[in-house]
Amino acid sequence: MQQANWVKLIGGGFAFQTAPFAMHANDEKRAQEYLEQAKAAGLTLADAVNHARQYLTDAQGWPVDEEKQIERVRRFFAGKLPT
Repeated sequence: MQQANWVKLIGGGFAFQTAPFAMHANDEKRAQEYLEQAKAAGLTLADAVNHARQYLTDAQGWPVDEEKQIERVRRFFAGKLPT
């Protein structure tokens, strides 16, 4: 999968805007889809964080504390993806 596709896929965890990562059930389901595909592709936690940062750089929505969002991403994928 191309880099842009990973970034788009992880964006689902943010409701395709700037909502808190995987907070809503639908967003959590989309984050889980990213996780399943990332595991199958051999991605790491660092890859997921990188994709989330790239997504947030261009995301449309209300302003957010990017580091808090990234911490939510780290907590969601911790222990589920290799470091």
